[in-house]
Amino acid sequence: MDKGTLEKAENIFREEAEKEGLEVVSVRFFNDSLNGPTLEVLIDRDFSITIDEIEKYTDAVSPLIDELDIPDSYLLDIGSGGSQRDIPAEKLEDLKEEHVFDVTDRNGNIVRNCTYVSNEDGLLLFTYFVKGKKTKLKLKEEDVKNIKMGYKA
Repeated sequence: MDKGTLEKAENIFREEAEKEGLEVVSVRFFNDSLNGPTLEVLIDRDFSITIDEIEKYTDAVSPLIDELDIPDSYLLDIGSGGSQRDIPAEKLEDLKEEHVFDVTDRNGNIVRNCTYVSNEDGLLLFTYFVKGKKTKLKLKEEDVKNIKMGYKA
């Protein structure tokens, strides 16, 4: 897919996302070894998009993308981009009941599957388990490189 067509497609994705109250996290076109040419669109709604919202969005954008008359065949893959996004510290409070997080510090050390506890004057407190033992992680906000969604096992 040429750059101009990809930009037109991205504009369509962003306009429709705005109508639906969604955010486009990323759009990329690549050649997947299993599926061939793939147009991937990752969307989100406040870190908690549902399958029904993704399906509704897909139904809305598919005919619009077809109008671009892309000459080559490709797979349109629309999914959740929540795990790809950095989570700002101020959003943690809203997400703490339902999610675990992967926290990376400025040195690149990653602590996976943390539960957010609190933010007291810029000091973030998380808990996580090491060999069944609950462990605390305390980091100043400025010492955090990024926070992303984790995955519950």
